[in-house]
Amino acid sequence: MLFASFPYILAFLPCAVIVCILLRQLAGPRAAQIWVLAASIFFYTRAGYFNLVYLALSILGNWLLARAINRAEEPAKKRMLVTALVLNTAYLCVFKYLGFLASLVPFLLPHGFAMPEIPFPLGISFFTVTQIMYLVDCYEGSLSHGSLLDHATFVSFFPYVISGPLGRAKRMRHQFGNFGSVDGARAGNLARGLFQFSMGLFKKAVIADSFARISTFGYNSAKNLSCAEAWFFGIAYVFQIYFDFSGYSDMAIGSARMLGIDIPANFDAPYKAKSIIEFWQRWHISLTSFITTYLFTPILLTIKSRRPFKRDLLFASAFATFLAMGIAGLWHGAAWTFVVWGFLHGLYLGINQYWRRKKMPKIPGLLSWAITFAAMTIAEVFFGASSVKQGAMQVASMFNPHHALMHDNISRMGVEGVSFKIFGVPLLIGAIAAFVGPSSEQLAREFRPTIWNCAYGAALLLVGFLFVNSNIPSPFIYFRF
Repeated sequence: MLFASFPYILAFLPCAVIVCILLRQLAGPRAAQIWVLAASIFFYTRAGYFNLVYLALSILGNWLLARAINRAEEPAKKRMLVTALVLNTAYLCVFKYLGFLASLVPFLLPHGFAMPEIPFPLGISFFTVTQIMYLVDCYEGSLSHGSLLDHATFVSFFPYVISGPLGRAKRMRHQFGNFGSVDGARAGNLARGLFQFSMGLFKKAVIADSFARISTFGYNSAKNLSCAEAWFFGIAYVFQIYFDFSGYSDMAIGSARMLGIDIPANFDAPYKAKSIIEFWQRWHISLTSFITTYLFTPILLTIKSRRPFKRDLLFASAFATFLAMGIAGLWHGAAWTFVVWGFLHGLYLGINQYWRRKKMPKIPGLLSWAITFAAMTIAEVFFGASSVKQGAMQVASMFNPHHALMHDNISRMGVEGVSFKIFGVPLLIGAIAAFVGPSSEQLAREFRPTIWNCAYGAALLLVGFLFVNSNIPSPFIYFRF
């Protein structure tokens, strides 16, 4: 069930919120929590009942492991944590990477052997990472394993179970008593949540899907793009993925707020960044936190005492960043395109670290922003490409001076139904919002239920409805992960 669909907007979400509020008033917060868990299970199984089996096994298994970790003493406690992390990684790899790994070593497989096709559990990358953080928190003593009801609610909570933002149990569980609360200051969450959901719907249905028409056309024409066209279509995909994923995040955060729960912000106007380091502080913030804490730091601690890293901690830090981002790229999907994307960002971050630590000349603000945006665009071309070859062709065209300003492909878009007369306004609004306007999280924080704000939110919702009604809703890009 897509957030940007009428069944979710007009049926599922209102029913979930209204019943949650009524149950809290009639039977207390625990009843409201049980209802939210039931609603989350229903939401998750809409994509296939087999999904629930895999999710339930992950929830129960990790809860039992966390309970064992909480009760154990060192050194058995650490061994249990390592075992739990290995099991979660293996669980993810079986579903997501088995075929990819087999393709790397085909000579080890019997002749004629075909890898079985295992159904891919929706959101497995996200709920597995969520539970890894939960296990580490239990090991460090900052969190108890809690009840099975609390853990199941935390992991399966429908606003973020499929595509994040990545939540941490120690930030989420204490809020479960707020489900359905409408008293005092929390009453504003309902209006604020609806306002942020409206912004997210507008981002996805109006802006992201308009850019998608252009970027898809560009990837299909990757073999014969001019320099100008390659950059044009690459930037279109950059806008598509931002408004698609930030729109999803806004709808997730807004849905949770309507239920009385605050979940982490995921974006903070990333395309205003003037360095790659700043970009990752603003982009997919919950994933950046995970990469820093659970990938970069352990890798750095492991390698910095070894040659040749021992004598050069800057080199060690850059190398750890490169490896961590490569792993993060692979986490997105079992394809070399994601690995290339991750290594490119790792390379960018390493250069950025070197530039800062060596106190190189400061680059003027506008030029720094342009370099950052251009570097990020090149990496995103590979992220959206169907193959490394396709991505490499488009990137090569970006630096090919031959017919640099040719625009035959852009002109041909209108013939094939991608008209600027239809999509021009959404594209312009998107560009202005990304580069100039405040972030949606900032607008939500500053929201007050005034007549103007209510009218603004209603207009966004109405226009979003019109676009949803006139187009077939496209799946969110991060649903693939």
